[in-house]
Amino acid sequence: MTKNWGKCCGDEVDIIYYDERYREASMEVLRQSFFLNEAVCIGSEVNMDPQAQKDLEQLCRSGVSLLARHVATDRIVGVSFNVLQTPSAPGDLNYFESFRDDHCISPSSKSLMQYMITMDAKVDLFEQCGIDCLLEIMFLATLPEMEGKGVGTQLVASSIELAKLLKQGQATENLPQESIHKRPQLVSSLFTSRISQKVGKKNNFKEINEVPHAEFVFRGKTYSDRIGPDHPTSVLMIREI
Repeated sequence: MTKNWGKCCGDEVDIIYYDERYREASMEVLRQSFFLNEAVCIGSEVNMDPQAQKDLEQLCRSGVSLLARHVATDRIVGVSFNVLQTPSAPGDLNYFESFRDDHCISPSSKSLMQYMITMDAKVDLFEQCGIDCLLEIMFLATLPEMEGKGVGTQLVASSIELAKLLKQGQATENLPQESIHKRPQLVSSLFTSRISQKVGKKNNFKEINEVPHAEFVFRGKTYSDRIGPDHPTSVLMIREI
């Protein structure tokens, strides 16, 4: 039986674990929404580069990711691709550095990954918060027709509930064997638009660091040159659990 992590849209949509049988439908949410409209995807021109999108799709397999499913049609209408992060050993590449070097072919996907690496390096959450594991909400998206209906907010809320159980050693049934022992002590996310930043605030996230998109440059233009003035910054937020 599929575990239900929450409901929204008048119970028309439920939140479930990521499952490989929904792989293509989940990727379609990213292709129709996240890759085209997310601020940093625009800044790094992932929105214009099919190879970059293919590169980044490889990040999206995780035992802690959640999907929003329209119950009546079994259609995936939203995704929260999450990952359990732990500190890398001194001298070792971290998770995103390894992915950039091993899986990114396109300059655009490399630029987006470098953005994530740079943002992570600005604040060491493991050291600052005294923890050894966190759950990061990495890619959050809904289909265009589902925007503004609370799907993203519920995906984040359900991700928090999953993290709370994992912290207690519960809800590990979907984890790969090498991650069974991981116990997140907080939830983090880089919210890159005013819209997603509101979603974080609705779920009681705390702002840790705000960085202008103008700091990031790709092919001679800053990210903010492409994104425009409506979404000027990325904000690192955390939710204590």
